[in-house]
Amino acid sequence: MKHLIIGTAGHVDHGKTALVKALSGIDCDTHREEKERGITINLGFSYLDLPGGEIIGIVDVPGHKDFIKTMVAGAHGIDIVILVISADSGIMPQTEEHLRIIEILGIKHGLIVITKSDMVDDETLELAKLEAVDFLEGTFLEDADVHAVSSQSGDGVEELRAAIGRLAENLAKEEDNLSSFRLYVDRVFNVKGIGYVVTGTVLNGKTKVGDELFLLPGKKKKVRVKGLERYGKTVDTTFKGDRAAINLADFKMEDFSRGMVLSGKILEETSLIDAYIQTFDHKKELGIWTNAVFYSGTFECMARIHLLDKDLLTPGESAIAQIHLSEPAILMNKDKFIIRNTSSDLTLGGGTVIDIKPLHHKKRTEKL
Repeated sequence: MKHLIIGTAGHVDHGKTALVKALSGIDCDTHREEKERGITINLGFSYLDLPGGEIIGIVDVPGHKDFIKTMVAGAHGIDIVILVISADSGIMPQTEEHLRIIEILGIKHGLIVITKSDMVDDETLELAKLEAVDFLEGTFLEDADVHAVSSQSGDGVEELRAAIGRLAENLAKEEDNLSSFRLYVDRVFNVKGIGYVVTGTVLNGKTKVGDELFLLPGKKKKVRVKGLERYGKTVDTTFKGDRAAINLADFKMEDFSRGMVLSGKILEETSLIDAYIQTFDHKKELGIWTNAVFYSGTFECMARIHLLDKDLLTPGESAIAQIHLSEPAILMNKDKFIIRNTSSDLTLGGGTVIDIKPLHHKKRTEKL
């Protein structure tokens, strides 16, 4: 069985949540404020039964610029992206920003969906498709299928569902039975008569009922897996690529803070990493030292970025840097991250962790 996750991406009010509901029958906007404002604020979760019997998870992310950090948390760990573009609005600022973020996060597969096809005439719809194709030229989505869909009438929904099934069937998902279990906790809730349940996307390894896990960083709190669910169904084991709900014994809310990881073994925390950084086009330059906000999974903190191989990082370029984190993090080599400016209103770029336990590079020597 494959264990795959689909994630949405795109500008606010372009119909991501309506599309997920049309595909799966599940409304991901469950909070009162989301209903009142008519926009997604929190991560939404659903799943899709595929014709071959597989179940694929769906993560619906907010499109509003104020909730980029929530989008980053949701996009972390997905295998396939559905880039949503409204037929009546076209390419918008968060269409571009979300695309750059999912590229930095290393997502390689996806589909383009032109939503609200029932709200425009045929000529406008064709122009929207052409605009999308031009916009995506040179990106990992340049050869992806483009689907026109109306979530209201249902036009194109079955064709899109079939295309998702074909893509999932052809996507090789490598098993990860050797790595230790690791999951960023994105939700915690208390169920009467059951206790605390945490949810997240399994990034590495697997865990089963009865296993002991560690809540990191911090006191290295040990918890036990009492029960597991995968897409609403009780299971004995959950694997890399699953959206998992885990009922935990010995879990206390006072031990938890956002950005924590559940791990099958104790992982050492770090506040200093070496990393490869890629900046976005048309954004600000980074000097030798730059203050920024660092995001990886659900983890967020202030950071100081020290360029190691150049004095100035101009938009669209890459560099090697040492990043000083203001708070301890649980990271692994090859993890992906995003950086934003200190006002957290502009995404600067992102990159890949090279070394989680580097020496402190006070001097930028040739040897270094």
